[in-house]
Order: sequence, then structure tokens, then C-alpha cells
Amino acid sequence: MKLVHTNKLTELGVSHNSEIKKKVFLEKGDVPNIMMFGSAIFKPGQFVEEHKHDTMYEVFYIQKGKIDFIVNGETNILIAGDCITVEQGELHSQHNNYSGDVEWIYFGVATD
Repeated sequence: MKLVHTNKLTELGVSHNSEIKKKVFLEKGDVPNIMMFGSAIFKPGQFVEEHKHDTMYEVFYIQKGKIDFIVNGETNILIAGDCITVEQGELHSQHNNYSGDVEWIYFGVATD
């Protein structure tokens, strides 16, 4: 068993933009093939540059707010309650072009 009191976790900067804060609930090695499971908060104007993961799927569930997810050049406007899966090798970025914070939970699954 692994119990995590998420309200006691230290906030870390996300790897693609250290000003965006995340909490990691599970890390690579905690559960087979799970690369990470956590949450993040994007303030208005924050963004993650375009990137890809060749050996990982990422799944994002929007809990609060509105955000632009750009996947392979296509802009998708996501709102609370939306869930998006970015497949391995897909170019993607996220931009909070709106006036409120965005909160999501997300996880990555290794394919290698």
C-alpha cells in the first residue's frame, strides 16, 4: 500500500516551465508503466512549449478553468470536465490564454 497526503506534498515546477507548479502523487516505479500521476495549476498567461514524448501517453483531466491544448497544430479549447489523451509522438503544448487559473490532474503511461 502507498498512501499519499497530497495536501502535504511539495509543489515542484513542471519540467517544461518551472513557473507552473505541480504535485506528483505517483512517480515512475511506484506502479508499473506509470511515469507520473499528479496535478498542476496554470496561472493566466502561463504556457508549456511544444514538445513530444516518444515513449509515453499523457492523459489530462481538467478540473477547473479553460485552457488551449495544441496537439499536432490543432487548437483544442478545454474546459472543466474535459479529458484529453495525448498519444506518444504527438507534438503538444498548453497555453492559458484566459483570465482564470486552470487546474488539472494528469498521468503518463510508458510504452517502452
